[in-house]
Amino acid sequence: MIKHRSRRFFQIIILFFISLICIFLFLYSSFFYIDKITVSGIEKVTENEVLKLSGIEKGTNIFKLDNRLCARTIELHPIIKSAQVTRHLPREIKISIVERKMWAVMPYNDVFLVLDPEGICIDKMVNFPVGDYCLITMDSWPEQVNLGHAVASPGIEMIRKIYEAVSEEQLQNISEFHYDYIKEEIMIYTLKGTEIKFGNLDRMEEKAELIDQVFIMENDMEKDGTDMLEYIDIRFTGQPALKMK
Repeated sequence: MIKHRSRRFFQIIILFFISLICIFLFLYSSFFYIDKITVSGIEKVTENEVLKLSGIEKGTNIFKLDNRLCARTIELHPIIKSAQVTRHLPREIKISIVERKMWAVMPYNDVFLVLDPEGICIDKMVNFPVGDYCLITMDSWPEQVNLGHAVASPGIEMIRKIYEAVSEEQLQNISEFHYDYIKEEIMIYTLKGTEIKFGNLDRMEEKAELIDQVFIMENDMEKDGTDMLEYIDIRFTGQPALKMK
């Protein structure tokens, strides 16, 4: 009886290992060789660029693919913010891309740096790009800016927060955001040439309302034919200081 049970147990073990081997051979057989790769979410980046970075090739076994590693290598592209690589059994790979969006332009030496909202440099252009983009200037530039790297400046983050706080109508009347490295303050220049000494990020809502008043004052002065504003200082609480041209 004991020998019979031992023989039976041994047979089950053998069958189990044979089953494992069969499953292993099946999973790594040509049935699961990648024969279709689709890429979605791309506008500026080409499909060939994504595939080259991913290193994924047709004919590779789908289970040998390291999804996370492929995604990380794709994200090395300066315009690609994030990538997701997913298996779709038995033979398809899908790559979903989120590209960085052009937000601001910053003069840098003899070119214009194109930045996304995180301050990542996604392009360098000889001419100012066509479109409504935030123009950023600074007293001092980084020594070197490479594609895909963040522009090393706390001013970019400050400007982005101000940019998001003001209304679309206000943005239409703003020509430039300037960051003063020494004072760590922001100046805003209107299309009519008024300098708004914005300062730091304190009292954001109050300052946004004061900016509206600046545009109203500019329009009223233009209609009346009187002197225009040279600057208005809203950095401090109380009545803003202003100077006429």
